[in-house]
Amino acid sequence: MELRVLDDARAVAVAGADLLAGAASPRGGLVLALPTGRTPIPMYDELAARHARGELRLGPVTAFQLDELVLPFDDPRTFRVFLRDCVWSRLGVPDDRCHLPDTAARSLEAECRRYEERLAEAGGLDLAVLGLGVDGHVAYNLPRPPSLDTHVRALPDGVAEENRVPEAERPLRAITMGLATLRRARRLVILATGPSKAEPLRMLRTRTDDPDWPCTFLASHRDLTVLVDRPAAARL
Repeated sequence: MELRVLDDARAVAVAGADLLAGAASPRGGLVLALPTGRTPIPMYDELAARHARGELRLGPVTAFQLDELVLPFDDPRTFRVFLRDCVWSRLGVPDDRCHLPDTAARSLEAECRRYEERLAEAGGLDLAVLGLGVDGHVAYNLPRPPSLDTHVRALPDGVAEENRVPEAERPLRAITMGLATLRRARRLVILATGPSKAEPLRMLRTRTDDPDWPCTFLASHRDLTVLVDRPAAARL
């Protein structure tokens, strides 16, 4: 694990953009997964600015979503909409190169297996960039029990409230890449900013395969870079 403690969230965004740009090739071929949430937005803004200036060309990227909420396809709360608006459209990646699980499938469990197959057919993830939840979750791999392959997960009411899902539509569910799926990626990058990430970051640094802290299942990955600001590093 390479841990880089940077001055602030802006520095984390720039470092993350540098890593992603370094992994890209004008010839393309990069198989990539990126996170939703607030933490990566400054990195996406930095990437979009570089793209607009002609300083970044990703080539024909193949993108796979880390996770998706089980909501109607065009619901504005879906992660597909977030990533399309915040990342892919700004970087010139067309919709037909952005893969996501079909949350309208008759069998979500079968769709999880199909999603794993599609990822394997693409050659697996070259790079997965991840956020870090305050409870140590990555994608929607939540504490206990750990699920290693792509799976369906019922989400806590707090997540439903955050995504403005009324009680009549709960429990909110998501399809998420599993911990083993992420461990098979050739490179992992975790972004963590702010004091609320200090405890999960400490666990990532000090524990391995602890089901109470899902991020620890990635601690032994052969190529893991963790980019954090000083508040997030406060307990190291």
